[in-house]
Amino acid sequence: MCDATPRSGRSRAIPRPRWGLLYGLVTLMLAALAAVEIAISPGSAQTALQCGLALSGFGATALWVRLNRMALDQQDWCECAAETITVRVIPSRRQEPERIEEEEEALEEVAS
Repeated sequence: MCDATPRSGRSRAIPRPRWGLLYGLVTLMLAALAAVEIAISPGSAQTALQCGLALSGFGATALWVRLNRMALDQQDWCECAAETITVRVIPSRRQEPERIEEEEEALEEVAS
């Protein structure tokens, strides 16, 4: 099994998620929603703006997850994980079924 002692941050080969960017996105979206709540009078414009900001916040979070998917996946891996993973390769081409001699004879009779 792998050695469970963590290494220093600079010697890690595994990329780390950029949590600061996510926290910045969330803070920016919450500040924008608070500003809309304070600055704009209640009505349909405020509701539409809040919905747009909320959807853009979810979109930005989804983009962050997509950009950091490799780091999030490898976050709990140990150093020897690449050596212990086994990959099963399944051939993609099926073999031709064996032809029955009777079918071949019937085909020859039809062809002649």
